[in-house]
Amino acid sequence: MNENITDERRNHEARTASEQVAEQIRALIASGQVKPGDMLPSERLLIDSYDVARPTMRGALRILESDGLISIERGTHGGARVREPDLVPLARLFGLHLQMRGANMRELFDTQVALLPTAASLAAGNRTDPELQHLRLVVERCGSAEDLETFLLAVADFGTAVLKASHNRVLALYGELSTAVRSEALYDFATNAGFTFESVEIFLRRTTKLFSNLVDLIEAGDADRVEKLWKNELTRASSALWPEPAPLELYRSSDPKRRRTVRSSAKLQKRSRNLRAV
Repeated sequence: MNENITDERRNHEARTASEQVAEQIRALIASGQVKPGDMLPSERLLIDSYDVARPTMRGALRILESDGLISIERGTHGGARVREPDLVPLARLFGLHLQMRGANMRELFDTQVALLPTAASLAAGNRTDPELQHLRLVVERCGSAEDLETFLLAVADFGTAVLKASHNRVLALYGELSTAVRSEALYDFATNAGFTFESVEIFLRRTTKLFSNLVDLIEAGDADRVEKLWKNELTRASSALWPEPAPLELYRSSDPKRRRTVRSSAKLQKRSRNLRAV
């Protein structure tokens, strides 16, 4: 019994030491002292620099690899290479928290109503010419889409491009996370609701025209009009899609007893009519 307690204590101390080293290396990455693409020093140099045992350093590197901050490259010239943090795992965790808290699709869309028009307003004053050109290219992608998935991916990219053009890094990060979750949830919702590209094509083309008008206003520097226009259109779309709150279901049980019931054709037809009317 005493030996087991001693082993557990040693394991805990090793984890704590590894976490402390990982935190120090994480600070170097966050401060920009080491940048994505850079190689960390060799394991031997890291061990000497932090004055820790090899298992402790390897534990620290595993923590950083799990965080997505480094990748371990094998071979003669291998080592730990710093990576650009990936938002996808963070967005997944964000979506999981939302679903566990009982968030619904209307709330998720309303968040976009709050964030995107503000970002567009800021973009009208802060955008660069390359960012404006990128926005127009994304609008072209929306217009040339021939299936629902391609269109919704372009819609998500448009939102992300506007957020980046706002040059507000905090707003952009919040917005990118919610846009990533909304994009996945909206596609899943649309396909499960029985929507097809053809059934809502009028709405999709109207959205493309809206995006083109928004880019024109951003180019003209008309912050007030671009914010008001997008807010009004997003509010109308939210009301049309979700006259009643629909659950956010990014993760579902595979238990057949807990499968969702299929919506009635009458409800599908009503929602499709609402979309065409937006």
